[in-house]
Amino acid sequence: MLDVVHTGLTAQRLDAAAICKDAHDPRCGAVAMFQGTVRDHSSGATVAALEYTAHPSAARILRSIAEGLTLRQGVHRVEAWHRTGLLDVGDVVMVVAVAAEHRSQAFAAAEALVDEVKARLPVWKKQIMADGSHRWSGLESA
Repeated sequence: MLDVVHTGLTAQRLDAAAICKDAHDPRCGAVAMFQGTVRDHSSGATVAALEYTAHPSAARILRSIAEGLTLRQGVHRVEAWHRTGLLDVGDVVMVVAVAAEHRSQAFAAAEALVDEVKARLPVWKKQIMADGSHRWSGLESA
């Protein structure tokens, strides 16, 4: 049987193309991929960098979220990776790739995975602003 779910939290750079390739499954006609990146602004202020910190349970929770999506009809493979540590503007924060029999299934599952990660994953984001100040977000996931 194929290992159908690959997930992880890592301080290493994410290779979106490789992750998307790893999601390929011969039973599937579609792979939907989401790549989240660090943007240069938030709430009207300039962002210089982001720092992500994960709770020790985060890897288990990410895997659980991804495994839940394989119960959806037509979904056969799920890849979900999230960075931790200090990231610069333009760096890849998260990559999700879902292989499904049909594109609508792949798109819906990828969107659901990203939404669940945003809602449930205990990862906290420190926004480092260009003026040297910082803001925290994601603390509601604790």
